[in-house]
Amino acid sequence: MNKPDKHFLEKIRSKVGKAIADYQLIENNDKILVAISGGKDSMALLDILNNRKKALPITFELKAVHIQLTDVPYHTDEKYLQEFCNQRNIEFELITDDTSIIQEGKQPCFYCAWNRRKLLFEYAVKNRYKKVAFGHHRDDMIETLFMNMIYHGELSSFPVKIDMFDGKLDIIRPLIYTSNAELKRYVQLINYKALPYDCPFAEFNQREKFGKLISDFHQLHPKASQNIFQALQNIDLKHLPIKPKTKS
Repeated sequence: MNKPDKHFLEKIRSKVGKAIADYQLIENNDKILVAISGGKDSMALLDILNNRKKALPITFELKAVHIQLTDVPYHTDEKYLQEFCNQRNIEFELITDDTSIIQEGKQPCFYCAWNRRKLLFEYAVKNRYKKVAFGHHRDDMIETLFMNMIYHGELSSFPVKIDMFDGKLDIIRPLIYTSNAELKRYVQLINYKALPYDCPFAEFNQREKFGKLISDFHQLHPKASQNIFQALQNIDLKHLPIKPKTKS
């Protein structure tokens, strides 16, 4: 690997290290469950966290899990995921469930995601994992922001860290300082070929359209997503049409 590529890998890993420090995402002796799908984001996250174990001045444990719903006619290559983890000495577990997510007249994507998370959180709490790490990056946060604005009429996205179940579990997103494009290059450099996503229900997922919207923003300004992310941390309520509280 040439020097520029090595420098790029370290740059991305350092960004994740900064996010961990800025948001206090990982503490000493943490047990962290990493949800992997086979896509580039979660696999990059797993590789980076494994690398940070050597760089951070704390000790923490990693385990990768993949949730497979047998009701969904789309399954990733579990053997490929197992091999990826074996090469890095990371424990891997496949969790399967036959809960039905296909309901007549309703989009299956919501039920699929909801059931996957339910199984993941139940496993984490049962096995005393303090943290669950997701591979959401900066562009995911921005897509969610615009989806919530357009579909739900609210200014919200998702947090970098949030506690659940009365503090028994934290969700963390260490890739929050990285972009979609950076992660594409990252997995190429570590020779990971992202598994194809051929879910038959993909047409119901609106995220691809919003991803295109973010790409269009970059044509207006090369730092568009970076500036939008910064705007979420720099909200000026005095210059927003906030409704005054009504007197009871």
